[in-house]
Amino acid sequence: MADQLLPTSRVQPANELQLQSWQDLSPAPSVPKSPIERPLAAVRRYKWLIVAIVLVAIGGGVVATRFLTPAYEVQARLMITSDGGSADSRSGPIRSPGLVNPDDWAQLLRTFTIADAVVRKLSLYLQPANSADAPLFKGFTLADAYAAGQFELTIDRTRKRWTLAVRPSGTLADSGAAVDSVGRKLGFQWQVPAWAFAGAGENKVKFTVATPRETAKALIDRLQMPARAPESNFLRLSLEDPDRQLAANILNTWLREFIDVAADLKKKKLTDFANTLAGQLTTAKMSLDSAEVELQTLRVRTIVLPSEGGPVSAGLQETRDPVIKEYFNKKIEYDDIRRDAQLLRSLMAAVARDSLPSDALLLISTVASGAPVAQALRTAVADYHGARANLAVARQKYQDEHPDVKALIAQVNSLKNEKIPQYASDLLASLRVREVADSVRIASETVNLEQIPQRTIEEDRLRRRRDIASGLYTDLQNRFAAAQLAEASATPDIRILDTAIAPLAPTKNTAPKVMLMALAGGIGGALALAILLDSMDGRLRYPEQATDELGLPIAGTVPRFPKAGVNQDSPEQMFQLVESFRTLRMSVVNANGDGPISIAVSSPAPGEGKSLISANLAMSFADAGLRTVLVDGDTRRGALHEMFEMASTPGLTDILVGGVSLAEITRPTSHEALTVITCGTRRRRSPELLTSPQLVALVAQLRANYDVVIFDTPPLAAGIDGYSIATATGNLLVVLRVGQTIRRLAAEKLRMFERLPVSVVGAVLNGIQAHGEYGYYGYVAGYEARDADGSSSGVVALR
Repeated sequence: MADQLLPTSRVQPANELQLQSWQDLSPAPSVPKSPIERPLAAVRRYKWLIVAIVLVAIGGGVVATRFLTPAYEVQARLMITSDGGSADSRSGPIRSPGLVNPDDWAQLLRTFTIADAVVRKLSLYLQPANSADAPLFKGFTLADAYAAGQFELTIDRTRKRWTLAVRPSGTLADSGAAVDSVGRKLGFQWQVPAWAFAGAGENKVKFTVATPRETAKALIDRLQMPARAPESNFLRLSLEDPDRQLAANILNTWLREFIDVAADLKKKKLTDFANTLAGQLTTAKMSLDSAEVELQTLRVRTIVLPSEGGPVSAGLQETRDPVIKEYFNKKIEYDDIRRDAQLLRSLMAAVARDSLPSDALLLISTVASGAPVAQALRTAVADYHGARANLAVARQKYQDEHPDVKALIAQVNSLKNEKIPQYASDLLASLRVREVADSVRIASETVNLEQIPQRTIEEDRLRRRRDIASGLYTDLQNRFAAAQLAEASATPDIRILDTAIAPLAPTKNTAPKVMLMALAGGIGGALALAILLDSMDGRLRYPEQATDELGLPIAGTVPRFPKAGVNQDSPEQMFQLVESFRTLRMSVVNANGDGPISIAVSSPAPGEGKSLISANLAMSFADAGLRTVLVDGDTRRGALHEMFEMASTPGLTDILVGGVSLAEITRPTSHEALTVITCGTRRRRSPELLTSPQLVALVAQLRANYDVVIFDTPPLAAGIDGYSIATATGNLLVVLRVGQTIRRLAAEKLRMFERLPVSVVGAVLNGIQAHGEYGYYGYVAGYEARDADGSSSGVVALR
């Protein structure tokens, strides 16, 4: 290296050697890193690229603004006076004669019925290529059949004639004198003003004729209508155009046409509504007359028949309620007789089979009620139970062969098998006769009663029909009168509150917006490019790349100084340099533990400052009072002898070959505690010499004679030299230059040490700038160590 050391006085802070070992240190607290540190670092590194991109973007914005035209916005406001039908108008068979729902006015405004009329009235389908030629086309209209396209009108002022050609083909479409109508064959209705032929020469005018429908569609798309707020009766419209006066004319014409269309639509709807009501009124009158005739006919026909509230027919009771009560009482009695007869038949069958006691007959309602027709049966059942009781008493005294017992048995059997069945049969026959008589009477009364509700219901139905028809007819009469009145005084449901007025200043000037977008886009693109380039950068830029990607703890950092070297008169530069190597020295001491220190200093590639770091580190150890030897292990391109201004031979290679002693190759320096061994004679076999046992023996001998042994090795990318020397010393310090070291190369070269008995102390980040992400690696000025006379001590300087 061309850099050279400037030795200075030394100090001996002995207490620095009493630090604990590296392995015993507790891990430093982890402080979360700001997520914007790395982007800010990328911005600082590519600041000139960012500035260039932003300037180019601003220039592009300036060019773009030259092609922009300011737009003028005109506004108008409408008020909706119809609420879509009031509450009272919504009742009845036909609703209010409102035109449209308030939310549908926007749709009506955008119809081609209105837009086409606006386009034709203002001749918006005509577009001159030069706006200054617009007065020539005053009075231009189109016939029902016309040709659209691009045309060129040539006015010959000298000959007082004109020609019309189709562009771009140049085909002649029409020609004529100054007083002739232009473009009759194409469907144009237009005459060139007389003042256009004044003077001499020719005037060529280019223009385009579009279809009114296409122009109307584009105009509808330009009309802006914000959504109407709920419960609001106001509707706002706006329109933009480069011509402010034309924009106001378009919007005002649109409003007038809209009002006319709305009035015509309402007039037509009211007329149709009145006609509909007239037809329905006639129908309702016919329905009312028919209902009244039917009700009258029914009342005449049923005037002599019984009804619910009037007299009943002959043979019945005098009032309605006793007749109906008697009918239902008879009906209940008839049902009881039928049920008793059915139950009596089933009990008689059970008694005959001796499967049911004869006293079950007493459970029949007719028998139990005490009716005379069932008296004999009740008496027989009582006698039967008495005979059975006597028989039971006699059997307690006598046997069944006794005459008294036999007589009682005969009596019981006679009652059970003869008299009771006979009396039950007589009762059943009596019940059947009553059942037939009651059924005939009930049937007769049923027919008479069933006719009363039928006649009443029919009369009520006809009354309701008559009332409904009457109410409908009355309602239609009122509506028809209101419709005739509304038709006679019809007014639109829309009113213009604010007409459009041409503004003095453009409402939308896009030039500032374009410039702002260009500036924002330039800044954004430049920042994105800077961050992208930073993410794709393969060189070492940030501390976490050494710790996270390469797995190396940061043993120390060395600041970047001017190419001319350290300014001896700059206390700030000197202080930063001295403190950086003191920190590095402390890291090496704590990593070594007890005993002499032997360490190799290397880097992944050349030019990363390993020789400068090793030399300054050696001087720092010497300043601390430790006997230090600095060995130039770069036998290929070693330059420590130039830095210390001494001969390169004899040196390391010479003692490894043999023939010289250790005392012959060690050279003192201006630092009392610092000794230097140069690289020696350059040999082709120097890589093999570094892998020989003589190197290990030399390291052991140096450790015995010195407190600190530092080897400056070749770059790891140069070959096995650095690996051999690091294996012999047992420790390695890796120098990485910020902005130069290639991370992938460093990672691959460091991977070899996973299989070697080498302890990697850490990384020295060389060439840092104490700001940004490295702002925390600097030292606070003003705390320099000084002697009593004010002079600094322990200074290490670079040149």
